[in-house]
Amino acid sequence: MKRLIWNRHTKLVLKHAAGWFCIVAGIIMLVVPGQGILTILIGVYLLADEIPVFGKLRDWLHRKFPKTADYVHRKGEQIKEKFHKEKPDPTED
Repeated sequence: MKRLIWNRHTKLVLKHAAGWFCIVAGIIMLVVPGQGILTILIGVYLLADEIPVFGKLRDWLHRKFPKTADYVHRKGEQIKEKFHKEKPDPTED
């Protein structure tokens, strides 16, 4: 079985799939019990770099709620640091 090639296009397709899934699931959760608005916003943030309308919405949310945007940005940086730690070089001993 061939390994999946993790290039720029593969990551973009997965990011779009996850973003649109969150938006559709959020719309469904507006009718049934669940965190619909939060899920829609997660999808919008995933797609904001590629779709200009979502980018404008993200920028408006940052202007309207600056404290919340700063908090989310700080938490995002903490998560990135946790998952993107430098791997030790096995050849160094």
